[in-house]
Amino acid sequence: MATRREGGSIIAWLVREEGGLRIYRSELLLRLSWLLQGFSTRTGGSSTGPYATLNLGMTTGDLPSRVAANRERFFSVFGLTPGKVYGVRQVHGQKIFVVREKEAVGTEAELPAADGLVTALPGVAVTTVHADCVPIIIVDPVRRVVAAVHAGWRGTLAGIVLSALETMGVEYQTNPEDCWAAIGPAVGECCYRVPQERINLFCSRWPDLSSLEQSSDRLDLAGINRDLLQKAGLAGRNIDLAGICTSCREEEFFSYRRDRGETGRMLSLAVLKERQE
Repeated sequence: MATRREGGSIIAWLVREEGGLRIYRSELLLRLSWLLQGFSTRTGGSSTGPYATLNLGMTTGDLPSRVAANRERFFSVFGLTPGKVYGVRQVHGQKIFVVREKEAVGTEAELPAADGLVTALPGVAVTTVHADCVPIIIVDPVRRVVAAVHAGWRGTLAGIVLSALETMGVEYQTNPEDCWAAIGPAVGECCYRVPQERINLFCSRWPDLSSLEQSSDRLDLAGINRDLLQKAGLAGRNIDLAGICTSCREEEFFSYRRDRGETGRMLSLAVLKERQE
């Protein structure tokens, strides 16, 4: 277990070998003994071809049996069965789904359309799938509430992290100033070149964000989400930004942009322990 460096800055996400899998965990969230969190890599599974090997995405074109086996293996690291894991049908919006029941939905078609999940139920994992989009876990340590967020460029533009915090506040009286957040591996500014029209959209919607000050033909989606969390009231010391580019690290991560759409998916997971300490 060791920290890494990327672009001269210390990365506070740790990679561990667990159950034959390489899993990234936020050093910040590891301080919470009652929370488990992790972000998968592409190694240690049974898929082949462009999905090799730990593809956790159910709608990628991979064989469903292989994806199911991969997911069971990943979930087992956290002591979970698929029936304890909640996901959503991601639509690149800003809707947040609140998990109030302990029975997870079965098929992909039955999943609620959303790009984030919030729960205060122990033993129920909230998950999102990724292949460049930004994975964000938000935790309220005071009320013991957790959110998992999928932030693509559309969700980031819409301020999905603000929607997650608003939902946590309405449902569980969360105060953003109490919250911690971990922003995981995602496509970096180094690899995310976009048209000027898209940059203009961000500058118009969020004119005061520092991450947009130097934008020319690239966007720093992870940095924008960090700035939005701080804008909402989170302290900078309580935001753990991985700074790891999924597109750069072909040996570790799937990347939709790098692989031109034919690729697997990683999974971001968080769960409140059933026996909380």
